[in-house]
Amino acid sequence: LGGMPGIRMGQIDAAFYAFFAVDGVQDDLELAKDLVRQYKVGLAPGTAFGPGNEGYLRLCFAQGEDTLAEGLTRLQDGLTALAPR
Repeated sequence: LGGMPGIRMGQIDAAFYAFFAVDGVQDDLELAKDLVRQYKVGLAPGTAFGPGNEGYLRLCFAQGEDTLAEGLTRLQDGLTALAPR
């Protein structure tokens, strides 16, 4: 994720999720819905975690390597197609 253009994320210390911002995204809920509908990748919108988290998405990576690799490929494809540039 950190190497993708338009993605900003902090250091992951000790958890099983990544919280990251997508440049230019105002409606993170709509982006999360589009990603699950069109790319079969489920992410939580940042707004679910309170004010100030608009434009962020949360990805849980409590899965096996193969599932994560497939999910990240789909996520990259989806963000490339759906996120504003």
